[in-house]
Amino acid sequence: MPAFRGNCLYFSAALMWLLCCTQPSLSETDIAEQTLAADRVVVEAYQPGSGLPVGKIQAVRGDTVLYHRDPAVGYRAEAGLPLYQGDTVSTRQDGRILCRLVDGSRFFLTPASTLKILQCNFNSARQAGVSFLSLKQGDARFQMSASDGVSAYEFKVQTEMAFIETHSADFVIRTRPRATEVMTLTGSRLEVTDMADPEEVIFLSNFQRLLLAGRQQPPAVETVSRAEADAIKAKFQLYPAAADQSP
Repeated sequence: MPAFRGNCLYFSAALMWLLCCTQPSLSETDIAEQTLAADRVVVEAYQPGSGLPVGKIQAVRGDTVLYHRDPAVGYRAEAGLPLYQGDTVSTRQDGRILCRLVDGSRFFLTPASTLKILQCNFNSARQAGVSFLSLKQGDARFQMSASDGVSAYEFKVQTEMAFIETHSADFVIRTRPRATEVMTLTGSRLEVTDMADPEEVIFLSNFQRLLLAGRQQPPAVETVSRAEADAIKAKFQLYPAAADQSP
């Protein structure tokens, strides 16, 4: 890996450590904590975010809330609503949601999950783009495939414990406090950086699993069986009884 990228990841890890060790302001408080506040407002009449849309909600089941840049005001997520850079999507205990970004990638959230769109740009004329998402908590499935002729494309996901980068993949992330599990399905090639050791990059391909839990245990790549892969896919169906609804 080029030294420049290594330096960037090292700086990112140091910055995350600094933010975790300092007391956050109200605007920096995690969305998952904000939604528990008594003064949280969920508005039924949707208002668009700032800038151009970077994606769209494709399907929703149960209770899911969409936040723009103001974490105190949320909107009921509905199919067809646009997504904007800086948006946060938060599912409740019965919520599930499937979204599609302008680069063609999709993400699916299971109940009690929170994801923020940090960056999403795609230039169809230049066939180049970058998507950068932050999975705050819960479980998510990501699907993307770099089309032929795409000159420069990056898809990145950040959790507390991991930084994942890919160009084409179908993978699942499960994140909990101080632990992140990454599992790949078909057509995957991932570069995973352990935020506890930013100098180390771990490569994952099809049907593999990696658990990062700080320095409590060294990370090891394991094989995911076909039966496990089928069970993972079933978990990410919008309607469990209907197999054709799987993303």
